Order: sequence, then C-alpha cells, then structure tokens
Amino acid sequence: MKLEKIISLANKNSEIRFLAMIRSLRATGCNLPVWVIPYDDNKFELPENCIWWEMGEVIGWLEANHAHKMMRKYQCLLTENYQYVDSDVVFLRNPEIALSGYAGFITSCGHWHNPGHTYIEPLVKYYKEKTTTWQKDRFNAGQYACDTRLFRDLVSLKRFVEDPRYKEVCLNYKTYDQVALNLLIHLSDVQVTNITLPPHNVESTWAGDYTDHNFERYWNDEEKKPYIIHWAGCEMNNDRPINNLFINYLSESEKKKWNDQLLNPGNVSIYKKLRRKVSLLKQAIQSFKRIMHQR
Repeated sequence: MKLEKIISLANKNSEIRFLAMIRSLRATGCNLPVWVIPYDDNKFELPENCIWWEMGEVIGWLEANHAHKMMRKYQCLLTENYQYVDSDVVFLRNPEIALSGYAGFITSCGHWHNPGHTYIEPLVKYYKEKTTTWQKDRFNAGQYACDTRLFRDLVSLKRFVEDPRYKEVCLNYKTYDQVALNLLIHLSDVQVTNITLPPHNVESTWAGDYTDHNFERYWNDEEKKPYIIHWAGCEMNNDRPINNLFINYLSESEKKKWNDQLLNPGNVSIYKKLRRKVSLLKQAIQSFKRIMHQR
C-alpha cells in the first residue's frame, strides 16, 4: 500500500486531540497531507498541510436524510490510498512504512475477538454468506486504511446505502457509524486484513489493553509494535501511564485547557447524558424492529 494522505474527522470540540494526533504523525517522519472531514460547521484553524475536505453532495445527501454526522466518513469510500484515523489516536510509527507491505482494506483493532459493537444481529446472515469466521473481518470505524476506491461515485454508493435491506443501518441508524461501515466494507467485497491476526501478529492498538507503567515491554519487536494507539471508548481522564503518549504532545496551555475539559465536559448534566443514552437505545431498538419486520 502506498499512502497518499491521512484522513480524519474533527470539529472545534476535538481540536486538542486532533492537534496531538497531527504532532505525533509528524514526529514519525510522515509529512503526508491530512484531509479533515468537518463533523459540523464548528471548524477551527488547521495546522500546516491539513485541509478541510467537504464533499458537498455527500454531506447534503446525509443531512437531507437526517443521518448521524459520523456517517460523513462515507467520503472515504469514494477515494483511495489513505489512512483514516479519529482524532483520539497517536501515531507511534510512520504509517507509510508500517503499511507498505499490505494491500486492500487494512485495520489493526481487536474487534475480531470482541465484535459486539460492530454489528447488529440481523446483519449476521449477510456476513455468514461469505465465511463462517466472519468475526475476523469486523473492525473499529475509528482507524483503517485502504488503497482502493470502494465505490465508483456517489450514485453507486447510494445504490447500496438506500437499498431497503440496508437503509436502516446505513442511513437511518442514529447511534454511530461503526455498524454501517462494517456492512458497507463487507458489501464492497474488498479484502480485509487485520494485522493483529496471524501471520502478522502486531500488538494491540487499543489503549485499553495497556494498564500499567511498563506497557512498552510489549513493543520490543519493532515489527510487532503497533503503529498507532487508539483510545476508542476509553476514558482519558484517569491516571493510566499510556495516556502520556497523548498528553506529551500538548503545550502547557493546552494541557490546562484539556484538564478543564475533563473536569467540566461541556457542562452537561448527568441527567442529560442519561437521557441521551436512553434516547439512542430507543432509536436502536426501533431500527432493529423495522429491520426484523422487513425480513
């Protein structure tokens, strides 16, 4: 795989994490351009060699259908030769080098042994049509790379997304993008390679797998060392030593701002957070019932 760009998704609320990610990328020696999908209109000034990447037709279509803003990642399916990362990632090795020996769709997460958040039950029948070991191809939607344009254009992407069999997941599913992207990658028939599986056996890229001060002991073999660390689903407001991989890329003023955000994350009350979670759960149940009704 020959990378041509790094893609991410961000807005002003994720600026500090995004800046740390970019600095870690540059520290590895990777100077590729970074295309940033705007999560919403709440943008910020990007660092050098970063651009806002906004495909108006894609975003307009998603907005018209009231899709979750995370679905803007669908833009990635219309380009090639990229590494996508969410902003809660730091790079440990140059992705240009780390991925040079691979082809197709590449991920390095541990969802093959914990696939629960990557699918809903009605989709399993589609995965089983291809292989009995379908779990090995499930991946985290916060980090992946691909050298292939998986859909020729928006028209071909819409054909899959708006198919009655998939629409509830790919367009109307209101919780998150992970289930939808896993389905679309499956439908594209691209070869999926998870480099934490044999014969590659790269160590975990998930921050949650590293809990003590001596976490770097797993990385004595440079070839098995993960090229990124991803905090997907991990709280970053505790004292785990691995969090310093992120913190060390912040200035003193950014550290203070970051600590303030951790202590007061948007002034959102516990009641409001709980109400939001209940609402998302209800939406997921409704989507599931609609899919079952269509079967």
